[in-house]
Amino acid sequence: MIAGVGAPVRAAPLVSERAPWDTQLVLAPRIADQIGALAVSGLDVVAGRTLKPVAVLGDAPPPPARWPFAVDVPGTSLQPTAPPDRRIATLYATTTFTLTERDQGLQVLELRLRFEDSARVWLNGTEVVREALTFDGATALADRPHGPEWQTFFLPVGPWTLRLGDNVLAIEVHASGRHLAPSLAAELIGRRALVIRRGPRIAELGATTARIVADTDPHVAAELAWNALGSTDVHRVVSPPGEHHVFALANLPARSQIEYRVVVTSNGPAGASTDGPATLAHRFHTQPAAGDPIRIGVYGDVRGGHDTHRKIVDQMLGEGLDVVAVTGDMVLHGSDEADWQRFHAITAELVASVPYLPVVGNHDLGWDGSAEAGDEARAGERLAMPTGPPGRPAGTYWYSVDLADVHLVFLDSNAYDRREQEVWLAQDLAAARSRAKKVRAIFAFTHDGPYSRGIHRGNAIARARYVPILVGAKVDMLFSGHDHMYQRGELGGLRYVVTGGGGSSLYGLTCGVDGKPACKEDGMRVVFREFHYVTVVVERGGAIEMCPRKPDGSKLEACTRWKPSSS
Repeated sequence: MIAGVGAPVRAAPLVSERAPWDTQLVLAPRIADQIGALAVSGLDVVAGRTLKPVAVLGDAPPPPARWPFAVDVPGTSLQPTAPPDRRIATLYATTTFTLTERDQGLQVLELRLRFEDSARVWLNGTEVVREALTFDGATALADRPHGPEWQTFFLPVGPWTLRLGDNVLAIEVHASGRHLAPSLAAELIGRRALVIRRGPRIAELGATTARIVADTDPHVAAELAWNALGSTDVHRVVSPPGEHHVFALANLPARSQIEYRVVVTSNGPAGASTDGPATLAHRFHTQPAAGDPIRIGVYGDVRGGHDTHRKIVDQMLGEGLDVVAVTGDMVLHGSDEADWQRFHAITAELVASVPYLPVVGNHDLGWDGSAEAGDEARAGERLAMPTGPPGRPAGTYWYSVDLADVHLVFLDSNAYDRREQEVWLAQDLAAARSRAKKVRAIFAFTHDGPYSRGIHRGNAIARARYVPILVGAKVDMLFSGHDHMYQRGELGGLRYVVTGGGGSSLYGLTCGVDGKPACKEDGMRVVFREFHYVTVVVERGGAIEMCPRKPDGSKLEACTRWKPSSS
């Protein structure tokens, strides 16, 4: 059996959130609203993450007597308020921490920041972070707003950044055109161990195979050890030194539960050491066979609703699911790495135990749903999505997956106007219905669906161009999100569910109730303004049962059953 707990990772708090700071403010005239709205897009630039780590403290020169160190206003607030008719363009802040011989051996610094809206960070005069700030200057605007989540930056330790004795951490924060003042909170932690930063995550799963991924500190080798549940025969897969590790598992016993753990096995550069960090032991079950019962969990529209999201994840862990399908908007600000870090922390146990298959929502691409330069290219990486079909245009995210004899189709509602997606969908569904595959059921997933009584009222392109394809292929159910509610209906031969109750603030109805206009025909059977998730079971005999549940696991409405369209 695989041990379930790794040795603790030793960390030294160097700067606490309550540390004293010397600060200085730069005031500037307020920006007209229409100008500020234009100053919210650009590139994320994070410097210093790929520098080669060094295991010992060096003799970095003392900081120069100029910014970022010439700050002479002690004890002022890191959450300043702008005076009337002015804005605070920039907040400069410095603090000092001391390192002794006992701190030798630090390899990585974890700098945790909560800031609005851009951050530039120095350690002893060396710039180590630049986030959302393209232009220099005391009154330069941040490239875009930054949300309220904490973001962790991983900084290698080297003699050019740290020194024995006093060290100076300096941070420069700029407001965007949407805010009147910047704000800042910070923590700095020193770490000796090289660790797994994100993962493990089940990337692909078959009847006797699996592909599991994990991300570590740089220059780290890792090992995945697995065994069939109840067996003492442990198998090991090794990944060479690097940051992104892919473990291909073969010859897994069919229809079995597998227990596994990922362990850091090397110490990075020569002479480095580690305290033996490892993940907890995780379990997954191999893919069901054709004809077996198949259980699918569905939810979407989490955005900033972390407490509700965590409850839903906890419930899903007990559902015995074969796959989780997500209807998009996993985060509020897709251009904020901080939002993704929070999302991955909440879903960590779930994605290590079951394949997690999302569609891309509008908020997943950028701030308030507007994709910024580079964000579309990063969305697939951040969501660890399956490989798309050959020839799919860059920055688009439609794909399909077979779960035994059940076919799952994931559409990209941000690319509804791409003719290539329509052509692919028709061909993909025709292949799924062909005699060669003869699937038992087909489910489709998208973010912005064709029908809804929420504020978005359904997507006209989806109704006109995609619904006919889905109906023609006898798709058993279309799941969408975008509107934060639960709506079930059937129209023109298409069953659909709007499931956008994953945590984001709920929407009210915009039609069909007192004081609102009548709704266009949408075949609505029931609608609830409730947080929820959905489970779908394709039973052994072929029937399909769908059950919407509240975050505590209780039923939102009675389960519905129907025969697959292929029967």
